[in-house]
Amino acid sequence: MKILRVAADLYPSSVGGLGIHIHEMSRGQAALGNDVTVYTTNLDNSPEEEFVSGYHVQRFKPIFELFGNALSPSMLPALIKNKNRFDVMHAHSHLFFTTNLCSILDTLDPSIPFVVTSHGLIPASGPDWLHKVYIPTLGRFVFNSADRVLCYTDEEKARLKKEAGVRSKVSVVHNGINTDLFHPKKNKKQTNRLLWIGRFTRGKGLDYLIDAFDVLSKKYPKLHLLLIGNGPEKSNILDKISKMSLENRVTICDFCPNSRLCEVYNSSDIFILPSFEEGVPRTIMEAMACGVPVICTGLPHLVEIIKDVGITIPAKDSSAIVDAVSEIYSDPKLAEQFGVNGRNKAVEKYSWSDTVLKTVDVYEDLIGE
Repeated sequence: MKILRVAADLYPSSVGGLGIHIHEMSRGQAALGNDVTVYTTNLDNSPEEEFVSGYHVQRFKPIFELFGNALSPSMLPALIKNKNRFDVMHAHSHLFFTTNLCSILDTLDPSIPFVVTSHGLIPASGPDWLHKVYIPTLGRFVFNSADRVLCYTDEEKARLKKEAGVRSKVSVVHNGINTDLFHPKKNKKQTNRLLWIGRFTRGKGLDYLIDAFDVLSKKYPKLHLLLIGNGPEKSNILDKISKMSLENRVTICDFCPNSRLCEVYNSSDIFILPSFEEGVPRTIMEAMACGVPVICTGLPHLVEIIKDVGITIPAKDSSAIVDAVSEIYSDPKLAEQFGVNGRNKAVEKYSWSDTVLKTVDVYEDLIGE
């Protein structure tokens, strides 16, 4: 099968969950014998064209970036010229200009099946007013131009139907991770470290995490916080850390290769993700697979995932973060049980190979119609 994947982000140029998902999905589908090509934006002067991990990549220079959305009009001529050389076109996230291009093109020329994956209806970046305008208009158009919409959970499926007015058929294909790559360390001991991984944007709740850590650092003198990622709010977070005199207790790392993340998780006691909105973040499942307790915002589609593997908290509530960390950090037996439960759940329910195979099944179903 010849697969065209279109995405704004691609690892390692983008180290967020979406970029890694695109890379791993493309690599996995290529390993099954499929011919996979990825069209993406060129954010860091990477080669315009190359062969990576078994799949072909073509990158297009953006003319500018708006709310983290790189605009690359030069991708449109390539899509028009080459789309019909493929058996299926799969775009990722309704929120990106790259997917908008695919939707417009498919509406004009619906000659091959078109699939859109929702990686979360509302992102953790961009102003609220923009989402309220975008989702029922252009967002709805994108979803309803697709022959099939994919999402991660039944809760998200219901939300797509209700809030976005999606009429296209929606299939639930869980997000997954490589549970061989991400695994617990034997004889793990307490490390006195909290971990956050993501993009520095307002919607990730980092302000509340830093406020909480200011309290926790006084309560637990040995505790340390590691933040991995980059983004537009990084300088503001650095200023906040400085004003609170937490420089010696908080470490920021811009980038960590995916191959080393297992080590990072295993050298952390708790993974925290206090975002206002999320899809189903890979980071949560990676932490679970490594046997690390999770604290995250109690978004409806995440509650069942976090059940018995960590603690859910209200959004924008630093005191709830303090309480949740204190509960886990001060009770090693609870932390150990959360870790065991998380590992078991990741292996049983969130296998990456299963995610790849189910996505290919969707393609074959559409091609056979």
